[in-house]
Amino acid sequence: MSDDSKLKSGLYKMVSKTLLYGILTSAAILAIGVIAMFAEGKTGYACSLSSVNCLLSYNPMKVPHGDYPNSLQSLYAGLLKVEPFAIIELGIFVLIATPVLRVLTSIFIFAAEKDRMFVAITLFVLAVLLFSFFVVPFIPIFQA
Repeated sequence: MSDDSKLKSGLYKMVSKTLLYGILTSAAILAIGVIAMFAEGKTGYACSLSSVNCLLSYNPMKVPHGDYPNSLQSLYAGLLKVEPFAIIELGIFVLIATPVLRVLTSIFIFAAEKDRMFVAITLFVLAVLLFSFFVVPFIPIFQA
């Protein structure tokens, strides 16, 4: 096996490990949050686990969503208080961030291979992802 093919193999393994470790990290955070929620018997916010009506009356179309974290600042505040629902939300955040990290990793891999076409395509994919995260929520038709 040539040095070039060993390098490519190692780079592609790095991409697959990025996805694997992102998923495992997310699953571990989610598990910690769920265990904490059941151990405490509460979400850390308005509803307790014993209040099924409260949990079922959650309306995602109603903004704001009560006192549940709906921004990075409120997520951070919930994590500082070790609120179980905030821990679960962090796990979901890590799960969503994993493919973005994979795209970033791919950009560097294609750049190392000097494959300009795939660098451009991957930069476009990254731009679409970032646009969907940071611009689309402010477009009136997409707001609840």
